[in-house]
Amino acid sequence: MKRKIVPLLLAGVLMLGAVPARAVSLPMFKQEATVTISREEYESLQKYQKLETLFQLVENYYYEDVDEDAMLENAAVGLMAGIGDVYSVYYTKEEMAKFNEETEGKYAGIGCQLLADPESKLITVTRVFKGSPAETAGIRAGDKIVYVNDVYYTAYEMDEAVSVMRGTPGESVKVTVLRDLETIDFDVMREDININYVEYEILDGNIGYVMVFDFLGDAYEGFAEAINAFQEANVSGMIIDLRNNGGGLVDTCVKMADLILPEGVVVSMKDKNGNVTEEKIDGEYYDVPMAVLVNGYSASASEILAGAIRDNHAGTLVGTKTFGKGVVQSSLEFADGSGMKVTTARYYTPSGECIHEIGIEPDIEVELDADAVVKIPEGCSLIELPPCDYLYFQSPPYENEEDYCTAIELVFQASETYQPERFGYRYAPKLAPAFNFGADTRTGGCISLPVQKL
Repeated sequence: MKRKIVPLLLAGVLMLGAVPARAVSLPMFKQEATVTISREEYESLQKYQKLETLFQLVENYYYEDVDEDAMLENAAVGLMAGIGDVYSVYYTKEEMAKFNEETEGKYAGIGCQLLADPESKLITVTRVFKGSPAETAGIRAGDKIVYVNDVYYTAYEMDEAVSVMRGTPGESVKVTVLRDLETIDFDVMREDININYVEYEILDGNIGYVMVFDFLGDAYEGFAEAINAFQEANVSGMIIDLRNNGGGLVDTCVKMADLILPEGVVVSMKDKNGNVTEEKIDGEYYDVPMAVLVNGYSASASEILAGAIRDNHAGTLVGTKTFGKGVVQSSLEFADGSGMKVTTARYYTPSGECIHEIGIEPDIEVELDADAVVKIPEGCSLIELPPCDYLYFQSPPYENEEDYCTAIELVFQASETYQPERFGYRYAPKLAPAFNFGADTRTGGCISLPVQKL
């Protein structure tokens, strides 16, 4: 969820803060003149004295000239990272421009939707756009992106990873994903992406079906179009699909809720000072039986809508427990084009429930059949393997790419000389598959071999 702070409001705050409460005088460096500042400003300067000292020491003693602008940029990145919140980040000018592009729904990239998973600390693919380069390459929803152009990224660096995946149409980018404990490399050609945020149709039985992928761009307009189409067709019921919907703008979510829910509070948000903001709707709405599909990747704004539907008894939630992102971010763009996104509040459903790191339990729990997620090739079938223990072997990191095969050989040699019988196990090659993770300069070679207790 992203909401923009009005720049004019910030300017007002700064002007108010400049009014001196108790004035003190500080001598300015390399000047004889003095300036009068408030006690609060003086204390703020003292707080950041260490940072200023570090800059001066580097400038005076580092053996080469330094790029002060680059130091300041990285200091800003580090300051936001110090919060320890995967949703609060600093954006460079270029990253902020790409962030705005995403919000508007038009950019050049590979065409997939991502989520910063705070549990695994990995970047998770929640949606692959139809006809996109990512789909053509073979990237799937559920994949964990671990490397982009051979650089390792976690959930904390998701925005940096996204920035690298964006770029000039016609140029390729290497994306490495983790899927079923195996790393897979994809060379993906960047293209111009126009995000389709809403799709709808009328199913057999005169049931309206609308899938909402995100609460960004023209999602409201697409949702309103779907509702109008359902009204004209006089559908007997409606299905709202919020699976794999990672969220978006609170304002867009509230506007969409206004089309399908009665008068009342959609969501309330409380900041650290206890200030509460309520988002309300007027009560003119399309009243029809609803089922809402959710899963573990339904997060943020999609949980706001699902929670509001549940608390108003307006529909039935079907699927699995939602993600549990119950916090709100605000974004701010600075005068130089850089910007930030920071978590500013927790949000609560109309009943007052905080779902952060908890999620929303569906009214009817339904696990999606694996056959419906992965198309099984003709002549093949899924089999269930019994539980199995694995031995994991990893070689030391290496510097040169030509040592790739050597690293893999080392781990296989280690497995051949290792004696699991000494610890009450034996190798069981027929029990389950072995996994060769390949090799990487940072991790070395990695393999996992199935074992069985004696």
